[in-house]
Amino acid sequence: MQLSMENNMNNTTLSPRNVTNIGCRPPAGRTRIAIVAHHDFSIDGLRSILASHERELRITCMEPGDTCLPRLIAAAPDVLMIQNEALDDPAERFVRGILDAHPGIRILVFGRDMNDEHLYRLVHAGAHGYINERMGGDHIKHALEAVIDGHTWIERHIMERFISMQHDTDRLIESRFHANIERLCADLTRRETEILCQVIQGLAIKQIAERVHLSHQGVKMHLAKLFRKFGVTNRNQLILATFDHISPGEDLTRLLRDGLQGGMKRCDA
Repeated sequence: MQLSMENNMNNTTLSPRNVTNIGCRPPAGRTRIAIVAHHDFSIDGLRSILASHERELRITCMEPGDTCLPRLIAAAPDVLMIQNEALDDPAERFVRGILDAHPGIRILVFGRDMNDEHLYRLVHAGAHGYINERMGGDHIKHALEAVIDGHTWIERHIMERFISMQHDTDRLIESRFHANIERLCADLTRRETEILCQVIQGLAIKQIAERVHLSHQGVKMHLAKLFRKFGVTNRNQLILATFDHISPGEDLTRLLRDGLQGGMKRCDA
């Protein structure tokens, strides 16, 4: 066990911009923990609990403030344990800032007087768990263990809220999806809808003609009408435009394109 305590006292809070370049992974078999907190008796208790952990931990403690950045970079933590009182407000912006800069880090927030709404916002922003005054020493060890192993550590009633919100979101998306399909069908003739279904399956004009019992020219005529209605010039564009029309979100094609371009940039970096 290696413990160090930075003694530079600074009462300012830590800002997301101060953690933009957290370092590389630690040697195999050792987990690096960075604790960012205002030093008081509770931090001494936390360090004592962590010191008795069965895992091989390297723990670095530091005060929030302007001098925190170089120490945090040097610590290169796997897990950042940060005191709730040391977070900038809004706290969720801070959490997102850390994760945007260093997606691999695990965040565990601890502190007092964190109500359910605050905890929900922290977890929703990406925090992997929290430790509050209701949790004792064993809870702290189990929380750290879970977060190190890639899991989350949140109370059941907070998890149930996430599940409920997800169900509500799924139902909302599904209802919007069906409503958009109904509006689309209302703008098309029955034959146009039939041919559009075949186009979405990737069928060639000959195959479409056989399925809908039309001549090649008949299929082309209806395709031309569909092109005009959707403002496109070919079947590939027609498929993308159809998904844009029925998507519960806005401009699905643009979101997909931007997402793919972002993925390419990350691969090139």
